Amino acid sequence: MLLIIDSEKTPDNKIKQSFIELGFKFIEVAKTAQQAREILASNEESNGQNKISLIIIAADIDDADEFELCREIKKIDYVKNIYTIILVSSLNNKTAIEKAKHSGASDFAVKPYSSPEFQQKFSRFLKLKTIILVEDDSVIRKMVRGILSKYSLEIIEIDDGVRARNLFNTMPPVCLVLMDIGLPNMNGIQLVAYIRSKSNWKKTPILMLTASSDVADVKKCLGAGANDYITKPFNINDFMNRLSRYLSDVD
Repeated sequence: MLLIIDSEKTPDNKIKQSFIELGFKFIEVAKTAQQAREILASNEESNGQNKISLIIIAADIDDADEFELCREIKKIDYVKNIYTIILVSSLNNKTAIEKAKHSGASDFAVKPYSSPEFQQKFSRFLKLKTIILVEDDSVIRKMVRGILSKYSLEIIEIDDGVRARNLFNTMPPVCLVLMDIGLPNMNGIQLVAYIRSKSNWKKTPILMLTASSDVADVKKCLGAGANDYITKPFNINDFMNRLSRYLSDVD
């Protein structure tokens, strides 16, 4: 889940739009620091469901200094490793940039959210903290979310091969792709080949999720450019061992 703390009068739906276009489904907008505190407290009690993976703090929050708010948030134990971006008024505002660097934030950027400059900074979060899960079985998706709940990761879920292809066509690379082979409308073998045809996605790790009877298809996926595979039903220890090879830098 993304938490955006922004006191601007812009409607929440408009603030969320550029993130929704990238496949993010769970986005909370807090208009005040107090609302943000309440969302953070509620999220801590949610037992890992829709766990916050990114916090964006805009300039000029109505009831708090954005840099002090960032320092306050980073003192919360479960939040300290969550990726945080502070928005400054301008790249020429050296004072604000210096304060952002000393606030505990992971990065800084300038609005609007749809701008190339912000998207460039947001791409760092995608590369470090975001997984795309392409799987049409809701039970498997839930199981994967549970296994990954120990990490401060954003998981973008897609249940259709064509929709996944469309997302890969517009989205910057993420840290890992988990993909079923037997997908509706476009199978995993075709999708791996499509991903690897895009120059900016050539180095992104791809792990296939497969039933043990899909050995021939697994070989085709590996031949198309997948890095590894995990057999369903999952052995959790094996699953974590496989993932640890690709998530070694993730908290």
